[in-house]
Amino acid sequence: MLRSQLIGCIAPLAAVGAAQAALIPLTLQDTPDIFASFLDVDYDAGSDSLSITGFPLTYDDDGIGMAETFGSGSFDLRATVDDTGNATGGLLEISGSIPGLGINDPLTVLLTGTLTNFGFDESGGDPLEFIFSVTGGQLAADYGGIGAEAGVIASGTNFPGNFMDNFHNDQGTGRADVAPPVPAPMTAAFIGGLAFATRRRR
Repeated sequence: MLRSQLIGCIAPLAAVGAAQAALIPLTLQDTPDIFASFLDVDYDAGSDSLSITGFPLTYDDDGIGMAETFGSGSFDLRATVDDTGNATGGLLEISGSIPGLGINDPLTVLLTGTLTNFGFDESGGDPLEFIFSVTGGQLAADYGGIGAEAGVIASGTNFPGNFMDNFHNDQGTGRADVAPPVPAPMTAAFIGGLAFATRRRR
């Protein structure tokens, strides 16, 4: 599962606002987690359209034992990002079947959300970070219900560090985790504990 190191606290937003031009930074809870791969990433600078599409592979709802495997499914993340990196909107939809959970229809909508925060590293490279407000889907309750937050950390995007020009990844090389963000107080405690442990080792 993809993880980014913490260097600060998460600041949830009610709506996508000013250009981020920096990582949020975002870290995700271990569960529930949807892992997606074989993702195609495409950004069209002319239309300000960012798309990340592909396939969800596994769903871990409790961290116990093996994660459940998707029978089939689709991962679809769309955002509007201008040439300054300002995201003015976006949607997430994950659909598919998870036979181990008794979800057998491949068209079942599992999780949907609207974009509320977006971050990236202006020096280039991964990850691209997104926070969505949950709007529906069969797994919405697992993510805290309508209005709760779902974070997405995407890698393998071939992001060049800016949104002035088109970019895309090599076909199917993207990956993403979708899980609730770690709440800010927990993040601060984690950072403090990490710093203390580092001092102890020294």
